[in-house]
Amino acid sequence: MSESLRETLDLALLWEYRVVLLKGLYMTLGVFACAAVLAVAAGLVAALWRVSRFRVVRWVGTVHVEIARNSPDYIMVVWVHFVLPLLLGAIIRTRLEFDPFVSAVIALSFVYSGYFAETFRAGIEAVPRGQIEAGRGLGMSERKIMWRVILPQVVRRMLPESVNQFISLFKATSIVSLIAVPDLMYQVGMISAQVMRPMPLYTGAALVYFAVVLLCSNLLGLLSNRWRNKVFA
Repeated sequence: MSESLRETLDLALLWEYRVVLLKGLYMTLGVFACAAVLAVAAGLVAALWRVSRFRVVRWVGTVHVEIARNSPDYIMVVWVHFVLPLLLGAIIRTRLEFDPFVSAVIALSFVYSGYFAETFRAGIEAVPRGQIEAGRGLGMSERKIMWRVILPQVVRRMLPESVNQFISLFKATSIVSLIAVPDLMYQVGMISAQVMRPMPLYTGAALVYFAVVLLCSNLLGLLSNRWRNKVFA
């Protein structure tokens, strides 16, 4: 075995800096959790706008989805952290600075809200119109029809696709170190600069991401399949 390959596979350095790296992983999971909640909430709102009866509301929802889905993660994270505070500061005439964690959550939730919006919209449009008409015939309001008839079916239909979206969002958190969020990749970069051994550190980080994604995807897939097979949503 060559020296370079032996150095790549020697992951003892990860154990030596396990406390720092675990803190970084905790920060990564925090960014993911916050961004996921906001992305799902914003995506649901945008999807409801997209299927609204009012043309202006549909237009606003469409603009949001198109901008979000066509914005690269990297550019959006940098833009939110460095440009958005300048724009808002110019409007309110004061100096603004965003915390890197906040910038990362806003940027990633905005980008992935576009994908969740389309997933929600596809689920809403897949609900048979007869069920909606039946709800109206029973005297249910439009809001009650949405929450009691449509959304439970939408959630069940969108679960497989949403698992893929969550996985993509988690992998996208690897770029937030660009704005100094002390996540796993940031800590790996700092340690690598100190000990000058990037190969085992970045290899270990890749393995950590792979293990987390594999574990979570299998768990979410199992839970979603069991839930979808239930009689009631």
